[in-house]
Amino acid sequence: EKAGEDFIVIFRLSMLDLINKGSSWGEVLLLAKQLEAAGVTMINTGIGWHEARIPTIATCVPRAAFTFVTEKLKPHVTIPLV
Repeated sequence: EKAGEDFIVIFRLSMLDLINKGSSWGEVLLLAKQLEAAGVTMINTGIGWHEARIPTIATCVPRAAFTFVTEKLKPHVTIPLV
């Protein structure tokens, strides 16, 4: 509140952990909705963790390879996903 209504709050949310016992889709969806309700301005969508054995940013990974998971969240929130 002290920062004002125009203050931008961005939360980085792992959309697809790619590790054992990572967040389920239901948990990701619930957290995204809770973040929006709490006043987060936009969600920065991330894929994978450093510990993941699946490459996510290597040159062998096609551009936009993981956009499907961000698209899956779009209908459930009204704030921008980046």
